[in-house]
Amino acid sequence: MPVSHRLGIIGLGLIGGSLALALRRARPELRILGVDVDTGALKRALAERAIDASATPDSAPLAECEVVVLAQPAAALLESILPTAARMTPGAVLTDVCGSKEAICARAAGQDRVLFVGAHPMAGTEFRGFAAASPALFAGATVAVCPPVGAREHGERAVTAVKDLWVAAGAGKLLDIDPAEHDGAVTFASHLPYLAAAMVVESLSKVADLAPLARELAAGGFRDTTRLAGDGTVGGAAALNRHVPGAARDLAERLRALADELTQSPEQTLERLGRLADTRRRMRLPPLPHK
Repeated sequence: MPVSHRLGIIGLGLIGGSLALALRRARPELRILGVDVDTGALKRALAERAIDASATPDSAPLAECEVVVLAQPAAALLESILPTAARMTPGAVLTDVCGSKEAICARAAGQDRVLFVGAHPMAGTEFRGFAAASPALFAGATVAVCPPVGAREHGERAVTAVKDLWVAAGAGKLLDIDPAEHDGAVTFASHLPYLAAAMVVESLSKVADLAPLARELAAGGFRDTTRLAGDGTVGGAAALNRHVPGAARDLAERLRALADELTQSPEQTLERLGRLADTRRRMRLPPLPHK
């Protein structure tokens, strides 16, 4: 099934806006409906021809869309699944971009009107809103795609439609994955790094007398470590991920043990950190998507 000729995108922030721009470039024949509570974002998207029509959530003609993409912040996205499905044509395809999949897919399974295919593009920046959107955001990116839930028929068609959408947007790899498996892995690939970055930022903010000088001395290490803290969307997804609290507690315990070790045996700590540096260098990570 080709990418829908009538596509709705609810939420024109960084991800939803970038998806609209990417699809406009790759599939100019698409009719894209942009939906957002921010009328300013809608006006800008129309001006840049990322969308063909705009609407607020309450007035959006969702029954006219063959595929609808939910791209709001995580909590709002979760709450919108069932109301959105109820306004779509039976058998249409609903998908999303949330970085947590288990809770999202479980909620979508509570209806049988539309086919829901959970998806998660592994792409983003620390900037927000349609103003930060780029048609190249997903170039080369990995997109996780979950099995369909909801309506019982034509599940394969729905998955194909969602995969075609992301291929058109520039994705370099499509990864079929179970929602629970996704959340377990993304805990360490995204959510835990985000929480660690946020706590580094908070630590700096608590040393008021040193903060100005620390910012003056900040270089690549601080910027690279804390960039994730600027992406509030990751926090929303982490809050829905049942694996995150345990992983955060484990990390906190490791940091406490490291602090004790630094005091009692700094030489041993240096050896351990050296081994971890070697481990990181040996990790085979996918190349960063082109921005």
